[in-house]
Amino acid sequence: MPGKTKRRVLKQGCSAVISIPADYRRYHNLDPGKEVVVLYDSLLLIIPEDRKDILDDPEKKKLIDRLLE
Repeated sequence: MPGKTKRRVLKQGCSAVISIPADYRRYHNLDPGKEVVVLYDSLLLIIPEDRKDILDDPEKKKLIDRLLE
């Protein structure tokens, strides 16, 4: 389910937040309160908790490591 969108950074208390697109949330059943894995460096990757097994796949892990260099 590839997609592209622009998001505005919003201030919430002392932090800043960016909303997750509704299509992505629906596809991955990300209801409020669900946890996600967030990987970041020069890119930001959001991985639904029930899909964190992709981090165990050597090919995907290698790609993620290269993206986050």
